[in-house]
Amino acid sequence: MAFGILEDHKLDNVPGTGLLSAKVNQVTVHETRELKRGTGKHSHIVLIPQPSGDPRDPLNWSRWKKEACFWTLIFATTLAAALNSPASAGYGLLARKFHESVDEVASSFSAAFLGIAIFMLVQIGLASKYGLRLMFLLSSFLDLSWQLGFWFAGLAGGVCFVGVFFLVPETTYHREGYSEHTKVLDADDKDSIKKTARTPATQDTEMQKPGLNAPTQPSFLSQLKIYNGTFSDESAWKIFARPFPFVLSPVTWFMFLSITSLCLSTIFTITDHFKPTQIGLIHLAGLVGSVIALLMTGPLNDRTIVWISQRNRGIYEPEYRLVFLLALLFGVFGYAGWAIGIDKHMPWIGAAACIAMINMSLTVGGGASTAYLLDTHGANAMHVLSLINSARDLLLYGATFFANGFIVSRGIKMTLAVLAICQSVALLASIMMYVYGKRVRSFVARHPRLFHGDLPISDCSQSAAPVAETDSKH
Repeated sequence: MAFGILEDHKLDNVPGTGLLSAKVNQVTVHETRELKRGTGKHSHIVLIPQPSGDPRDPLNWSRWKKEACFWTLIFATTLAAALNSPASAGYGLLARKFHESVDEVASSFSAAFLGIAIFMLVQIGLASKYGLRLMFLLSSFLDLSWQLGFWFAGLAGGVCFVGVFFLVPETTYHREGYSEHTKVLDADDKDSIKKTARTPATQDTEMQKPGLNAPTQPSFLSQLKIYNGTFSDESAWKIFARPFPFVLSPVTWFMFLSITSLCLSTIFTITDHFKPTQIGLIHLAGLVGSVIALLMTGPLNDRTIVWISQRNRGIYEPEYRLVFLLALLFGVFGYAGWAIGIDKHMPWIGAAACIAMINMSLTVGGGASTAYLLDTHGANAMHVLSLINSARDLLLYGATFFANGFIVSRGIKMTLAVLAICQSVALLASIMMYVYGKRVRSFVARHPRLFHGDLPISDCSQSAAPVAETDSKH
């Protein structure tokens, strides 16, 4: 048992478990020296997944190219989120003007959630078949044309489309991994180490042979192509149906439990009689909380993972990611504190602080759970994520039909108490997933037909418990 994670008794090598750090005092396995690592102060970190020898591999892109692609997509997603429901702060005002209930107005403006939920499942299948660049361009173009009625949004959408076109090349790349497995029965006994033959990727081997033509760096103009052929031989229908069996994965259930929502406009209209402009500004509190969460977890995340792995003989377990879900406590305290403050006539600044805490918890928790999903479901992570996000949007759309009415009829305090309970359930679920997560990964690996060959046992990277190099300086 490593830091409270229960071991699996079905597989010797559980996919997802792998060598992360070589800064431990252990038996040296010569083959691990050939694995690619980071540079500089991160030279002891084993890169997972292992970059190929192909310059077209996104893992081999230059730093500026990666950064340009990353920040362009960040701008695009931020713009889409900001323009998703620009009238949410004025639901109460619109309801009075048109003599409709707030729920009617909210559900009308939130119909986009329904479209997003459907399109998300469709686009992930198309992206698997035809590549991500085509979907990025299509999505940014739809955002541009959809918002042309608002000149400012149209301008921002135009900048987004141009940025995606020039700075986001095709990122889909099928790299061949390493099939090397090692098992540690006793770290102090060299005879207990059993290792299997290392089979490097055929593609990389051919690249490294002298006299053969290695792939060259593609030109900038060649990367501007909109259509780059197909990346899968599967039919589009099979790819479209791929996410649905993952409903049976416990990781998917765990992700569903992390979903919470709150209607701020109705609450502040009742408690503080805020106008739409004031309600819109109160959303800045959530932005502040999210920014603080990103600034804290960015550098802290990787350092914590490395620190824990080094104390586990250099072995990385994906469940280490779930440690950061303890941040859900901030959300529990935020909801509970807000509910208590309602009775105490807490000023609006106190409610804004609670909103910041809630958004901080959701930002940290969302990042940690997504990273865990990537480690657990590997190549199919995008399909699972699309299924989860589609379900989330459908739930949000359904909630618009009754959420505001529930707040009015049952009271703000009761609503916040219910949300605090939901957040607590998500926290308890994360603890259970941390303890049993390794057995869940084993279950996924032992049912390749059900999960479309997700994380097959034969392809797991440095699985189970590979040992690390001995670093004489530590």
